[in-house]
Amino acid sequence: MNTALRTMIVIVVAVSTWTHGALAQEAGAAPAPVEAFYCNYQDGKDMDDLMKVAQRFSKWADNGHADYSAWILTPQFGQLADLPEVLWLGSNSSGDMMGKGLDAYLAEGGDIQKEFDKVVDCFAHVLASSIEVSAPDGPPQGGVVMFSQCAIDEGGDWSEAVAAHKQFSGAMRDMGTKGSNWMFFPMLGGPADMNLDYWSVTTFGSWTDYFSAYEVYVNGGGWQKQMDAMKGRANCAAGTASVWNVSLVRQRSN
Repeated sequence: MNTALRTMIVIVVAVSTWTHGALAQEAGAAPAPVEAFYCNYQDGKDMDDLMKVAQRFSKWADNGHADYSAWILTPQFGQLADLPEVLWLGSNSSGDMMGKGLDAYLAEGGDIQKEFDKVVDCFAHVLASSIEVSAPDGPPQGGVVMFSQCAIDEGGDWSEAVAAHKQFSGAMRDMGTKGSNWMFFPMLGGPADMNLDYWSVTTFGSWTDYFSAYEVYVNGGGWQKQMDAMKGRANCAAGTASVWNVSLVRQRSN
């Protein structure tokens, strides 16, 4: 099995859609579908080539499919040989809107897809349900994103994990950091043999903001706040996080 599939965002586990719906009610926000394409560049192609096709896709989406947001991620910190060279993340406001958009793209986007295929070779397509934990600055633009592997403690439940992340993210904000947080629950398309329940996702507007938060976490008491919040609820200490550069392709219209 390709190692990259073991180290990225969404891994299939036995979590049902209605479980996420109940969790969302407790968390105060409905889950939204997030798709991810794991890709490597075709020979001789690079980010500039991909952005040209992405801009063509964005113009297509503007014409009747404006609900879709998309970002391109490239790895900065991680086991780089095991990670895809590029990741496409896309999100809709609801499953209904994602289904309509996919039907439309399959019917109308053949020429655009051929251009994508000339630039990248994508070897996996997976889906997660995303729950917002804390995003005071709104949806992510460009910048930085960090993914951490997390598991719910034995005897714990989903609502306690959400509460733990809300407590920790609030504490970090109170200490002056600028991260926004989500939880990605795996749904479709990945291997089933990884011991995690969800990914903790944190975005920053810049590397300056990221490493300011790093300093608070390491030397300013942040890790103690995390331990206090997570104790008996969840654990995000499986391996080290991967951190990625983020380029915004398009932001959906509200």
